[in-house]
Amino acid sequence: MTYEKIVLVIIFLGVLLAIQLYLYNRYRNNPQKQASITGLRVLSRLALSKNSQVNVVSTGKETFLIVSSKNAPASIITLTPQTATHGVESRFDASE
Repeated sequence: MTYEKIVLVIIFLGVLLAIQLYLYNRYRNNPQKQASITGLRVLSRLALSKNSQVNVVSTGKETFLIVSSKNAPASIITLTPQTATHGVESRFDASE
């Protein structure tokens, strides 16, 4: 009776391992899944405090500002070339 339980567990683990290998190879070789992720780049990351940070992320021709905090939902703002350069210019004008 104990041999039957051991054999059953070994067969079950073998089936799980076979399923895992099948899914790993299937997703690794799928070029459509990889194409959707390859265009995403983090341009800049700034920690505002211990619990919040700002990220500038680009994908294709669009750039986004993502403000995330530990206890609040993330805010996403689309940056256009005009708004991005305006923020830089106003910072330099204030310092002079």
